[in-house]
Amino acid sequence: MKTVSSACSHIGARILRFGPVILPLMALFVVTGCLRDSRGETGFQDSATWRTQGADSGRDLAGPGKYEQFTQVFADVAEDALPGVVSVYTETDVSGEDYGDEQEPFFGSSPEATPRRESGLGSGVIMNADGTILTNNHVIEGATRIRVGLYDGREFDAELVGADPPTDLAVIRLKPAIRKSLAGKLGGKESIGPLSALPFGDSDRLRVGEWVIAVGSPYGLSQTVTTGIISAKGRHNTGFNNYENFLQTDAAINPGNSGGALLNLRGELVGINTAIFSRSGGYQGIGFAIPIAMARKISAALIRDGEVTRGWLGVSIQPLDPDLAEVLGIPDRQGALVGGVIAGSPAEKAGLRRGDVITRIDHQPILDPNTLLNYVALLAPGTWVEVGFNRSGRALVLKARIVKRDEGGEAKVRKGEGGEDPRLAALGLVLESLTRELRRDYSVDASIAGAIVTGVEAGSRAENAGLQEGDVIVEANRAKVRAPNDVRAAAQKAGKDGKILLVVSRDGETFFTAL
Repeated sequence: MKTVSSACSHIGARILRFGPVILPLMALFVVTGCLRDSRGETGFQDSATWRTQGADSGRDLAGPGKYEQFTQVFADVAEDALPGVVSVYTETDVSGEDYGDEQEPFFGSSPEATPRRESGLGSGVIMNADGTILTNNHVIEGATRIRVGLYDGREFDAELVGADPPTDLAVIRLKPAIRKSLAGKLGGKESIGPLSALPFGDSDRLRVGEWVIAVGSPYGLSQTVTTGIISAKGRHNTGFNNYENFLQTDAAINPGNSGGALLNLRGELVGINTAIFSRSGGYQGIGFAIPIAMARKISAALIRDGEVTRGWLGVSIQPLDPDLAEVLGIPDRQGALVGGVIAGSPAEKAGLRRGDVITRIDHQPILDPNTLLNYVALLAPGTWVEVGFNRSGRALVLKARIVKRDEGGEAKVRKGEGGEDPRLAALGLVLESLTRELRRDYSVDASIAGAIVTGVEAGSRAENAGLQEGDVIVEANRAKVRAPNDVRAAAQKAGKDGKILLVVSRDGETFFTAL
């Protein structure tokens, strides 16, 4: 079985952040960041401007002859890109109780030498010649001091502009006194001149199999260049971030690469290196980068507002597995199944219902729940959208007005109603009535009605369907469950080879499963 280890937790499932440098390489997932913005919002140099101005070398990397001189393409890209990638050094003051068996220090920390201070190392990319730099949130999170190491070896203090933990992105900037030197207002050794910003590419147009180049500071080895290809696109459900749409690459990425650049062969920035899958904590051929299309939108919001405001529709959603798709009549399994509609939400006001399958928002096809989550999150509050969905085999459309998402909110989903007390041995399921004592024992809210699961047999159909002790079944085959016998009746009606479509309430949210 695969295990996961992390610098943030002493348990099996962990994520090792790239921001710091080394220590025992005991990792499975090593994080390094993620997200996006529309071209032009930040005022940053784009690829068209870059190609017009041209690189100092005069090379046209996009020209027709690049494959005839393939042996020099990577060197040409690296030579032009290296000045746009920096090392990010951090110091974090910690209290004495933060050390010990309960928490491992990040890579690169030195608890023996400085028991109340941790040091870390990551990478960053220069977004603007004024000293604005994009990196990962985990690289700078909690830092009391941030230093930036330039291509020529000089280091300068930087300050945090804004960070977005749900996407693991952050923007930092050289401190004001240093930025004055960029405009030539300071002389002497502090005058560093204009910085070299990386041009932006189009991550949406990347193709699987396309060559890419990673640049960063693995293990403190600054300005390291590695190569590989795009192994996959749209990776999510990795557990790294709340909002994920990762590019997967086999370019070598290691601790310290966090926040560094992923480039195409035009020398354009297409991703921010963020995480790796590994059994050792080091490179094993599976790395993840945040697409620059996501990163630009997030960074623009951080620069403009210091925070990210996300859109919210107000549905709990789940993927369409084969059984659910068959029961709901969705042959291509594309879409996001609405497991619950939150009271008072835009979705409820628009008329969405539990059991609807959302297939598009405006002209954006919704392939799965991750597509819906990321797309809606990037919409500005107040935006009206057209929602296309499937309800009982019919294609329908409605309008909804997106509102601001409350990241810390505990919105409740509407539930069903309750009942009696049988056993469903053939399904490996034990159901009981929701008595006052069981509500107390399983912390079930008084507004929830149905039959509570008090036992699931190992290897049974109930376990395979994802049911757990403490779940409350509120619907069976579209009918409200008022007693455990209602579930038995649905099973008997379905027959030996039939499926039962259940609506289950768990931890304040509802979802579908097919039994």
